[in-house]
Amino acid sequence: MVSTYRNEPFWMHEPDWLCSVEFLNEDDPEAQDYAAEMIGYLLAYARLTNTRSLALLADPHGMAYEILFSFHSPEEKSRFLRLIRSNHDLGDDYIENDLMTPTVEEIREARPLATVLPERVMARASLIATTFHIATPHDLLH
Repeated sequence: MVSTYRNEPFWMHEPDWLCSVEFLNEDDPEAQDYAAEMIGYLLAYARLTNTRSLALLADPHGMAYEILFSFHSPEEKSRFLRLIRSNHDLGDDYIENDLMTPTVEEIREARPLATVLPERVMARASLIATTFHIATPHDLLH
């Protein structure tokens, strides 16, 4: 007999989440590169604020990926949002129009980014995140 019991991911009960949807169309490498850069900035900000990052393939036909962020404290979330605001490519418009709260099901289905995002996108996003992390001015961190 096969058991239908499924362990919940350990991050299920983390209290504060945000989610961004990015379209990674393989037929449009330029748009995919731009989206990978945005993901890279978000990953850098997540690293700088001790924020968990996960991903989910939301729509395989539309090549839509959700990038989820879980915050350990309101202060870390505030710092994360302040870093987004400081980026001229993202800013307040990104916060208002592109960030939302994920559903419980989306949180349950999310996985580590490298297991979900296309390899090319993950490589570019990681390069951006690492470069940004190294070059971030100290005053943005506090």
